[in-house]
Amino acid sequence: MAMPRLLSTAAQPLADRLRQAEQPVRLIGHYDCDGLTSSAILARALQRCGLRFHLTNVVALTPDVIDQLNSEVPALVLFSDLGSGYPDLLAQLKTSALVVDHHLPQGETPPNVLELNAHKAGIDGNREASAASLAFALALILDEANRDLAPVALAGAWGDRMYLDGLVGWNRMIADMAVEDKYLNSINRLPLTGETLADALASSLEPYLLGVSGNPAATAEVLQDLGFDPAIALGELDVEGTALLADWLALKLLEQGAGKQQRTQLFAPQLDLPRWGCSVEELATMTDACGRLDDTSTGIAMLLGSPSGRERAEAYVREHREQLLEQLACVEFERGRAIQHFRGDNAALKGTICTLALGYFLDRSLPAIGLAPRDGKLIASSRAAPQLVAQGLSLAEVMAQAASACGGQGGGHAQAAGASLPLEKGNEFIDEVDQLVAERLGL
Repeated sequence: MAMPRLLSTAAQPLADRLRQAEQPVRLIGHYDCDGLTSSAILARALQRCGLRFHLTNVVALTPDVIDQLNSEVPALVLFSDLGSGYPDLLAQLKTSALVVDHHLPQGETPPNVLELNAHKAGIDGNREASAASLAFALALILDEANRDLAPVALAGAWGDRMYLDGLVGWNRMIADMAVEDKYLNSINRLPLTGETLADALASSLEPYLLGVSGNPAATAEVLQDLGFDPAIALGELDVEGTALLADWLALKLLEQGAGKQQRTQLFAPQLDLPRWGCSVEELATMTDACGRLDDTSTGIAMLLGSPSGRERAEAYVREHREQLLEQLACVEFERGRAIQHFRGDNAALKGTICTLALGYFLDRSLPAIGLAPRDGKLIASSRAAPQLVAQGLSLAEVMAQAASACGGQGGGHAQAAGASLPLEKGNEFIDEVDQLVAERLGL
């Protein structure tokens, strides 16, 4: 299956530069699922090229990261899932750099940088390719044997929620390649996990069941009303029982105001990875949990095949899920003129809370913003429903402009973006975002 010509053309100069690289290559990746999966793909590709590397995954590209790199004086820095939004910072780097990123580029690429950016390669970085997808393209150009990294690339795309409405573009081509190579199977089943039916509903995040997820007592009551044995294993449900449960889930999501994408996903085929012993969603969830719980090393180890890393990642999933369920049960969003926002104390959870709340029970006519402190800064995440993006809203532009006005930095995608700013600027930032969104939506 041929790679899109513009993509291969954009990736080729980076592959050529890596083949000539002095060792070790300094690899800097983002800390979320897409950042970890893209880092793991690049790490394995470098290893197979006989290149040593030094990998660090970071929350954001900041002046401190650039200062640290300049103190190390590496011969070559390779950034994954970050960089395109911060050309001014990249220009301060005292060495050459390669960037593999799918976020909206801001400004001109500095002369010391070669960039593989989805948008510059004619690909929609919001839907058609994640950073892991792009890293996979680069890995293929380095060595066709890297086709076995397709499952990791798909997990990265899944982590950035590119599965909603089905995989498209380069992501779809990767999935087709994985099916051809027998790494991927498509199976029709409900998107629930757990040893028992009660566990599956009480721990469910996607779908998030308002008043049921995170509430074992309410779960038991629901199952009793439906005539189910709470202790029955999911795999033991017969056709009639599965249909009854599916009908209840669909009605529940409709009643609580879940979005169309979320309701449709309830019946979408699940993507299984037989050689990994899990689904693409589960691989993405394990990876993301490692990043959110600040153990990126375990995430990388798991993605590179470590059994002990896999065991720790599975434990992190349980811990991370409990944290999210607890926060979702009590989160309160404050409405402004054009946005809705909340303040929390866990910066690693705010983006996921915005995503799940907006998808499953919030008013989708307004973007959702989450703020939380981290390392002496105020970190913001924002999410918008597809219809707002269709109306011309770009959260990447809004967050960048609002953060800049408050002495910070921001960027990302039209539908999902983030920012970092001084702690004391929270109220000013929210007011700025509210005004910018109102202007763009004509409110």
